[in-house]
Amino acid sequence: MSATPEPERHVANESHERPTRLTRMQQLTLNTWRRASARVTRDVSPNDVLAQVAIYASLAVLRDTTDPVRLFARHDTRAEEFALVTSLAHERSREALHDLLDSAFLLRWLEVTSNGRGPEELPPLSPRPFGHQPLLP
Repeated sequence: MSATPEPERHVANESHERPTRLTRMQQLTLNTWRRASARVTRDVSPNDVLAQVAIYASLAVLRDTTDPVRLFARHDTRAEEFALVTSLAHERSREALHDLLDSAFLLRWLEVTSNGRGPEELPPLSPRPFGHQPLLP
């Protein structure tokens, strides 16, 4: 982590292009962030200062990413952010530490998409019938 991270250059897109759409992997990652945040809300007390500091310190670091889609690439290389969370809230399971970090990613996602210009989310997958599909009709 750089002491003074350079923010991404953001150019306003004033054309009427179709909004980008999340890939299936990005949608699954976003859903994972939401589930992690729900677990943190359920299992971590608002008075748990170290957990709250870990989330908001990570959020502050993530604020140099202004493009919502780039958050997914950032999440793929999250070792520095995970080290920050671990250093602040270290007496937890690895899963709980990941939940704290994923909660920070979700908070940043919500910040950068709050203007309504974020990528379009995918609809839920439709259930598939059980068993194998016949190869021939």
